Amino acid sequence: MPPVLTNKNRIMSEMMKLSFHHRAFYCYLGMSLWIFVLITVMYKYMSVSEEISIPKKIYKDQYISKSDVKFRKIYMRACNPADNIVRGSEGAVDEDAWLLHGVLVITRHGDRGPLTHLKGGDKLPCDSSIVSPLLKSYEDYVANASASGRAWWVTSTGPFHNFPSLPTRAAGTSCALGQLTPRGLLQMITVGNILRAAYADKLGLDNIDPQGKKDTGVAVSYSTRYRRTFLSLSGAWWGAARGGAGARLAACREAHSVSFCFRDCACPAHHAIDKKINNQARNRLESHPAIKELVSKLSKVLFETQERTDADVVRDALLAYMCHDVPLPCTHKANHEKPKLTIDKRHRLHESKTGTRNLLDVDIDTLNMELDYINNQVDLNGDVGRKAREVIGKYYDLKDKKAPLDFDAQMEREKLLYYQQRYLDTGDTYDDVVIVKKNLDADFNFPNDARIDADFDEDYKEPTPETEDFCIKKEHVLSLFAYLEWSYRQEIKNIHNRKRGLLVSYGLLHNIVQNMIRMISENKPRFVIYSGHDKTLQALVLALGLSNYQYYNIQYASRLIFEVYRKKDLRDEVKYAKRKAVARDFYFRVVFNGEDVTNKLSFCNAKHNVVMRVVDPIDDLKIYNTFLCPIESIVRFIHDDYFSVFNVSNFKDACATAGNKRG
Repeated sequence: MPPVLTNKNRIMSEMMKLSFHHRAFYCYLGMSLWIFVLITVMYKYMSVSEEISIPKKIYKDQYISKSDVKFRKIYMRACNPADNIVRGSEGAVDEDAWLLHGVLVITRHGDRGPLTHLKGGDKLPCDSSIVSPLLKSYEDYVANASASGRAWWVTSTGPFHNFPSLPTRAAGTSCALGQLTPRGLLQMITVGNILRAAYADKLGLDNIDPQGKKDTGVAVSYSTRYRRTFLSLSGAWWGAARGGAGARLAACREAHSVSFCFRDCACPAHHAIDKKINNQARNRLESHPAIKELVSKLSKVLFETQERTDADVVRDALLAYMCHDVPLPCTHKANHEKPKLTIDKRHRLHESKTGTRNLLDVDIDTLNMELDYINNQVDLNGDVGRKAREVIGKYYDLKDKKAPLDFDAQMEREKLLYYQQRYLDTGDTYDDVVIVKKNLDADFNFPNDARIDADFDEDYKEPTPETEDFCIKKEHVLSLFAYLEWSYRQEIKNIHNRKRGLLVSYGLLHNIVQNMIRMISENKPRFVIYSGHDKTLQALVLALGLSNYQYYNIQYASRLIFEVYRKKDLRDEVKYAKRKAVARDFYFRVVFNGEDVTNKLSFCNAKHNVVMRVVDPIDDLKIYNTFLCPIESIVRFIHDDYFSVFNVSNFKDACATAGNKRG
């Protein structure tokens, strides 16, 4: 082959190779450009989508009223739903340096029904079931422990004999007056879970005998004789000790007063100071005529018997709607309605026609008092009995104590005990006999007795009917709660209120200190629960010197905890040898609803307190200070300094001094 052709073919071959290389390069370059364009376009659309979504979100939120946000805050603070109850700084100390020696817990009961009869109260779903695995587990526990309809721990004789272990189911879907609701039980079980997580392993709460046959005195329980407090205690104990709850409930001791005063109860000065505080509260309301008018309007919508001018009573009634997710009520034009017979009028009409007294639909069980308790516990010849007979009227034949009682007499006995608990134990004023009797009849939803009907015919007035529709709105609730918050702030700074708190809570605080000393000297009890009321905690907060409003406003299922600690390193400072524990080795701290308030106690000097940095038990990223106060401080306070504000040194003199002072 000629050389020219050979060179030509070689050149063509090289050109073809170069062409194929370029095509691959161009293809790669084209694909790169396409991918770049695709990513750019996608990013552009994604950014546009985000830009579009942002104004949509703002557009939605701008229609949420400020009142809705404030109303939600009030709901969370006042109703305290179970999912809002979480562990705080309970048990949060340096465990390498301190040993937990004992715990004392004071609680308020959980969510309950209203304390007064409400219009349409039979339609409030207070006792509706809640979907909660925790509540279902407790119900199964009670069912397994019940042989004859009652759990075994309430079948034996005692102050809580035959008390229910589950919330009372009222007829239909109504709210049982003053009774714990399923929501309230769930709140207390949640509190028990917090106690279990913080203290069970350290105090051996799981080692309690389930049947209570071997009572070692490690755990002690107290409850007032109200179903809502005992049932709250049941939930708390089940949350804290699970299977050991029944044994603790069977051994529960009764507190005969809302204040847990034990042996230090009789104090006439309570009532004298109460009068001053109540007068000041009325004057505050009078100084705000717009709020007074609002309270009057709300009363006409809420209550079925008579107007209530007490803002706190109206607040309690509103919580029955707010805490159970029920729309706020309305009242309708009176001229479009037929006049309704009151309970008293219906009763008299029936009596005139039949000549017999109708038993009506009175649920004595709902009133939380049983006749056997009244027969055994109330001294009809004592001061309480004599005063009550003056108010209620003579009804009991002292010569024949075994005489059978008809229904009227039974109701009067119920009223006697209720009078004792409401007007003596709680320190309410009771000078006006007519008002007391009217309140008793209203609370019991029962007609006035024929013996003193004349006292009420001229005094009692039916509520003034509204001439136009009026619906309670969120703004009304916000206004009332804002006023009450301001009013409570005045109360907590009131010297008379502080004195009342000191007198009312002396018996309880004295018992707490005694148990703390026993924890140190006898190593038992190690766990004590007092199941009480908002008044119980309010008085204790005042006595401890906690002057912030948030501590005085006691919500459902609140808890105040005393923790007792001992130093782990017990070595002699000179000989460096181990030694026995002495008083100065013991400290305590106070935790209120998860917050360490030890450094805010009036008798704990900051110079003597121990401060330590601890990691939050729930959030590892959260670190804060906790405090320990020498136990000598609270002992010295209760024995030496407690009554210094009265210028005396003991309870008896303080009661006499406070009762004699005027102004």
